[in-house]
Amino acid sequence: MATTYTKISTVSRNYAKALLEVAAEDNSFDVYKSQLDMISNVLNSSEDLRIVMANSSISASKKIEILENVFKNLIDVKLLRFLKILVEKDRFNEFESIKSSFNEILEKRSNRKTVEIFSPIELDFENKTNVKFKLERKLNCEIVPEWKIDKSLIAGLAFKFDDTVIDTSIRSKLAVLSKNITR
Repeated sequence: MATTYTKISTVSRNYAKALLEVAAEDNSFDVYKSQLDMISNVLNSSEDLRIVMANSSISASKKIEILENVFKNLIDVKLLRFLKILVEKDRFNEFESIKSSFNEILEKRSNRKTVEIFSPIELDFENKTNVKFKLERKLNCEIVPEWKIDKSLIAGLAFKFDDTVIDTSIRSKLAVLSKNITR
């Protein structure tokens, strides 16, 4: 169950809160969320762009020009302005952390929680619906599931959200049993 973890700094949280205030002006929360994801995908898929944005010898004005060329017709004008501010304040390296913080605050605000759900095989629609319904009742919020296959699980499921991992698989139960036997 390898997952990426982005450490969120206080500075990133402050930028995310500021971006949420901008999104609140015209209720663009979901638009900003999807556009932040798209920006992240572009950055992650272009090593050249990542290198340029991280290079301190390239001027802020050149980086802004590059961002305009890449994102001008793809994202909201206010969001593009936000990216420019990050470059000007030399905080563009915090983009992923800001995006994570934005999503985290947005989920809390809307009583939603993203949950990674791991299963050893692909679940059918009925099983996915049942799992989602039970999780929503247990966590008392709307669940945004991210379904993932983990062939190392032996029957059962594992769930990851916030800083919590719940492993209901037989693999987990066997590991606990083995630990208790060897004591």
